[in-house]
Amino acid sequence: MPLLGKAEKAELEDIILGKLTVHYDAHGAGGLLADGLRVVVDVDGVRIDSGERADPLAAVPIRTLFTALCYLTAGAPSMPREVLGSLATEATSALAGQINRIAPG
Repeated sequence: MPLLGKAEKAELEDIILGKLTVHYDAHGAGGLLADGLRVVVDVDGVRIDSGERADPLAAVPIRTLFTALCYLTAGAPSMPREVLGSLATEATSALAGQINRIAPG
């Protein structure tokens, strides 16, 4: 049985979108493409960090997400605000996969 079901994934996605939005607002349109930036789930919740969390429950580098890769390969120095939802969905999928591997069975 997975640790994160449909309802939990939806809640996680909302939290991630909020964290991405706060980071976007604080660091500008190019801030989410910074090298080493990742979405992390640990005992304290969801965070955007640059590797400070040594052993998180789950982590995904933002630059590895499909939407971010599209902008990076196109040479764009930033992403528009309207792609934050896609980033949140992709990050949720990657993080939920990591978390659900922990479940016995």
